[in-house]
Amino acid sequence: MLWIPIDRSLDISLIRQVYHQIRERILNGELQSGERLPSTRELSSELSVSRNVILEAYDQLFSEGFLVARQGAGTFIAEGTYLEQRKKSTLIDSLSWCEEINKDSNIINFRSGIPALDLFPRKGWAKLSHTIWNETPPSTFGYDIPEGRPELRKVLSHYLLKTRGVFCHPEQLIITSGATQALTLISKLLLSTGDEVLIEDPITNDIQTIFKNSGAFLYPIPVDDNGMDTSLLPANKNPKFIFTTPSHQFPLGGALPIQRRVQLINYSRKTNCYLIEDDYDSEFRYEGSPVSSLQGLDPERVIYI
Repeated sequence: MLWIPIDRSLDISLIRQVYHQIRERILNGELQSGERLPSTRELSSELSVSRNVILEAYDQLFSEGFLVARQGAGTFIAEGTYLEQRKKSTLIDSLSWCEEINKDSNIINFRSGIPALDLFPRKGWAKLSHTIWNETPPSTFGYDIPEGRPELRKVLSHYLLKTRGVFCHPEQLIITSGATQALTLISKLLLSTGDEVLIEDPITNDIQTIFKNSGAFLYPIPVDDNGMDTSLLPANKNPKFIFTTPSHQFPLGGALPIQRRVQLINYSRKTNCYLIEDDYDSEFRYEGSPVSSLQGLDPERVIYI
């Protein structure tokens, strides 16, 4: 008798449950080469499932070479199917441990960049989404202009002026899939091999990679509690642009004070370079109003993300 536990409450089909359990028993040697399996009728009766369930599970095992049929004798485990089981990697063990940890609702996740997802306004979002989908014209679902829909850019230009002090016309806005795509476009537009870029130190490896892929040389400027230390801007460099996160330096979290913002703008004017402002996390503050954008101080010099 071949007993296979069947759990009808799972999202996994009965066919896959039977298939996976027989497969695992063959691989770990519990079912050995040459051993005869019950007929499809016998096994379907034992497990109280449809014979078609067993037929399809067997067919999959046949197609993968786990089973062989012997005319007049039945179905048998094929030769060479046993795989010695090694100790699972520490990575898998760690992942399992993390899964157990995540089940504890009393544990607070301090991972950066993640808000309180359980507070997301699902009902309101669903209601608005339903209304919009029903009212949206069919043309919206096709290809659109690459810089983004004019209606969206118009609304965003007003929103950015009101909330971040950003001065721009809708025609100056380009909608991207995120900061990574925006930085990639900027790099392709502005950078050539050998160009110099000033960056905050520390900064993420992903951002460094984007600039390096354009052939640029990166010059790190140390960061303290107040963001980039602008007193250390090099006098002997001629950068194509300076990348900064003035509202919330990532990963250390400092906000650039007005004195340093003025220094950055004066430096960019002197060296005739752009400032790339990644306005990361500007909306999130424990107290007080958000600091206005760097772009608002010099709209012609700053590319705002």
